[in-house]
Amino acid sequence: MQLNREAIIQQFPWLKELDRPMIISNDLDGLLAAAFLHHHLGWRIAGYYNCTTLWLSPIALEDKADLIWIDLDICQPAYPAVGHHILTLTHETPEPLRHICNPNLLAGIGAHTFSSKYPFSTILFLLWLHEIDVRRNLLARLLILHADSVWINLQHYYENAHQWQQRLSEYNWKWLFNQVDTEQFECRIQDHLLPRLERLGGMQSTGGNLSRHLRLQGSQLRFNPDWEEDIALGLWDLVGTYLKWSPPTAPGIEHRIEGRRQTAALPSVTDENFPDNLIQDRIFSYAITSRDRINFTHLDW
Repeated sequence: MQLNREAIIQQFPWLKELDRPMIISNDLDGLLAAAFLHHHLGWRIAGYYNCTTLWLSPIALEDKADLIWIDLDICQPAYPAVGHHILTLTHETPEPLRHICNPNLLAGIGAHTFSSKYPFSTILFLLWLHEIDVRRNLLARLLILHADSVWINLQHYYENAHQWQQRLSEYNWKWLFNQVDTEQFECRIQDHLLPRLERLGGMQSTGGNLSRHLRLQGSQLRFNPDWEEDIALGLWDLVGTYLKWSPPTAPGIEHRIEGRRQTAALPSVTDENFPDNLIQDRIFSYAITSRDRINFTHLDW
């Protein structure tokens, strides 16, 4: 099943709107997506969410009804969102999730077909949707492929990645993914990208698969908006230099809401009304992380 850009944008017309406020995730994928949307559509960062804590600026408090949530699956029907986690048990998209532009929902991928889940990042989904190619520069390419460890996913889940390249057709995947499963590519990650990201701080191991050639650990850049704003600014400086996207302005955070994140067996929180039962229980966001496990967050806003 191929996904159709025009049909997706017709379903979610706000994807093309200008000057929208956004809440983003506080990791590399969210920061890249924010820079892309700011550069091409003039969107403004209004806050951050890491699935436990919500950081809000005055923009978020004043324009709450206009917020769009980026690299985040928010199970609140009033909040348009772009995410890529598994959210359903089957191929059907229930009404409470129809506000989320998520490739798994669009392709009918749920917990029942977990091994077929979307293996890329939010920034790659946005690039495909808007038909924007990555600038032909080594560091630009490495930055994009490191978000959510896409290059490691390509090495370990080649067949699924190939199927998704076919679903997301008419894009230059061949150049972007060229020779990712080689020692030479891993040397470039190790020698050119990782030292730059490590100098910024905020690098964390993600566990999971090691790279196939140099046994590099998957890693993610994350920052705490309370005291590590310089990490985000440093990353956007790299984005401006190598991707040539104009950096967004970091918001002045004035309000913080603490949520409570839990992990549970999937059958214990699902019934015939799923995910309505989660919304009724004041679950703000969730993700199905395996065929039988789910993470979810209680948060009042």
